[in-house]
Amino acid sequence: MLAALYYHPEAYPPTLNAINILSGHFNKISIVFRPHLVGSWSFPGNVSLKPSGKPMSSVEQEASHTISKAIYFLNFCRDLYRESVKYRPSYLVIYDPYALLAYRWIRIFLRFRHKVWYHNHDVIEIEHQRKFSLGWFAARSEKSIFPALDIFSLPTLERLPYFDMDRFEGKFFYIPNYPSISFFGDFRKMNEPVNELRIIFQGRIGSGHGLEQIISLLDKKITGRKLILVLKGYCKPDYRISLESLAEAYGVSDSLEWHGYTVYKDVPLLASGCHVGVAVFMNRDVMNDTLGTSSNKVFEYAALGLPVLYVEGSSMQKILDGEDWAFPVTDDAVSYFRALEEIIADYGSYSESAHRSFLGRLNFEQHFNQIPQTLPL
Repeated sequence: MLAALYYHPEAYPPTLNAINILSGHFNKISIVFRPHLVGSWSFPGNVSLKPSGKPMSSVEQEASHTISKAIYFLNFCRDLYRESVKYRPSYLVIYDPYALLAYRWIRIFLRFRHKVWYHNHDVIEIEHQRKFSLGWFAARSEKSIFPALDIFSLPTLERLPYFDMDRFEGKFFYIPNYPSISFFGDFRKMNEPVNELRIIFQGRIGSGHGLEQIISLLDKKITGRKLILVLKGYCKPDYRISLESLAEAYGVSDSLEWHGYTVYKDVPLLASGCHVGVAVFMNRDVMNDTLGTSSNKVFEYAALGLPVLYVEGSSMQKILDGEDWAFPVTDDAVSYFRALEEIIADYGSYSESAHRSFLGRLNFEQHFNQIPQTLPL
């Protein structure tokens, strides 16, 4: 099997989980990717990594000249072709629209039989892409290649309307972005809040996640417990300054913790020392309106036994409504405070329920383990 993605595989935890399971069903797996991260994941022995180009961050690549971006992509096409010809895999698994575009450009030159599996992580909206940019070409190509796909999969069913399923005649799989028991199963702590209630948001830090509302509460206590907001992930400098200024205005700078972007294997270490996870998505766009089971951070919180805050009426409500460990909030800071009070009132039960949901239903293996046996030959 040959996998391709125009990013680093360690930036996509569901890809790591899938590769781990698929490695038990294929003699060899080769991954062609752009080296945007310094990797540290322990892949199975029959998985080989083929970085395309020199290491650079995604921020550096985005800031590159248009010609440089074109060269990076053409080199990726070349490397994907070379690995395909060398390996002659029975399956090509494509993990994003850019890698799919590269496959479309080299497909005519591949003189061997193979199946194509396209798993889409993120919807790419052509109206938001600059005309004749790489994203624009990728969005156009994605629509036209669907008749050639043998397998297509998505992490949430809410995104099906954005793909050309009328022209797709292959096999479809729904693969939620749940965390893996094999990885997250060892990180949970019985970590009831005593003196502090640590609230964590992990992911890309920006507006629309209720962080301003939470900061406005940090000068308060809940049944004697100090509130701490833990921010984990990449944040643009100007937005970080705005949050720090807000915290300073409320006199709660010491209650705001910053932890930068790290490799995936280090993510549970920090979150397992927290008590409540923030799964608030207020922005209105395709990605946020169709998050559902594609938001892996929500279920990673549950895996660690963290009750979750989410926005009432959002796409997350369809998934979390009915889970006793998930608490809806509005854009009013008072609703956050009341939810936290409710969580504290019976924290042990909510924490245990969240972890139990992960072990029973909300884990990657539960949904993926049977897929390899049903792959088309």
